[in-house]
Amino acid sequence: MSRVGVITNPTSGSGRGRACGHETLALLAAKGHQINDLSRGSWPASYEAGMKARRHLDALVVVGGDGMVHLGIQICAEKSLPLGIVAAGSGNDVAIALDLPIHRIRDAVERIERGLRGEVATVDLGKLSGKRVELPAAPRYFAAVLSAGIDAAIAAYARRLTYPRGPLKYTLATMRELPRYSPYGVTVTVDDARWSQQCTLVAVANAPVFGGGLRISPTSSVTDGLLECVITEPLTRRDIVRIFPKLYDGSHIDDPRVRVLQAHKVTICQAPDGAPMPPAFADGELVGGEPLTIEVVQGALHVLGARPR
Repeated sequence: MSRVGVITNPTSGSGRGRACGHETLALLAAKGHQINDLSRGSWPASYEAGMKARRHLDALVVVGGDGMVHLGIQICAEKSLPLGIVAAGSGNDVAIALDLPIHRIRDAVERIERGLRGEVATVDLGKLSGKRVELPAAPRYFAAVLSAGIDAAIAAYARRLTYPRGPLKYTLATMRELPRYSPYGVTVTVDDARWSQQCTLVAVANAPVFGGGLRISPTSSVTDGLLECVITEPLTRRDIVRIFPKLYDGSHIDDPRVRVLQAHKVTICQAPDGAPMPPAFADGELVGGEPLTIEVVQGALHVLGARPR
């Protein structure tokens, strides 16, 4: 018997999260585990409950989308406590990168069972620090992608939408944000190289996908000990409309206006020549405004039953 903490989100999956949470709790209890329901109705309250309980747990399980995974990561990062993921949200990018079942509760719980018996993947995380990183979790860790350009402005609007789900939500958010867009001024440091420019999109990827499966950095891997900084030249609104569909298959990286640079450490801050940068998002969650420092932490997270690609 294992001591398993569980955090659920009743609003995930466009409102189906409550049923998914109940099913997960029932399945885990039926397998004989000692269950500690740490759900507290809000991200900060559940985070605090998880932090207080983690030393007494054998595993933490989160049920929902990328926001719930992001919460679980803050509790388990750089600790021996493994994380189990029941992917049941409208965005499941981390589960895609880890090859975990999506919207299949029984299969997800079976993977967790295998993990408790020893099938555990150790993966990298991005570690975010800065004076404006959102509390209560600072530094902040992320598994998939940090967005800090128009991708962050789009994410800010998309997270408020309950319909449509997945990539279509980001398409709608893109159409809404385009009329408000002006190229951003950014100073970027990628390891030892530093420069300033105007840009449209700037992202730091630990995994290939964001935004419900959009392939922002197709060659990224959660096990290679590297981050990828993806940055574009300043694009017109028409250019954005043309390049956005290429995110579905990752072919945007063939555009000469898109740069992808591997790094161990990336810093992002405002440059005077350009529009103010929006607050950054990571794993679809608001993480704070610039200046931001992002480092890769190799082997920072243990995930039950994951099979990273």
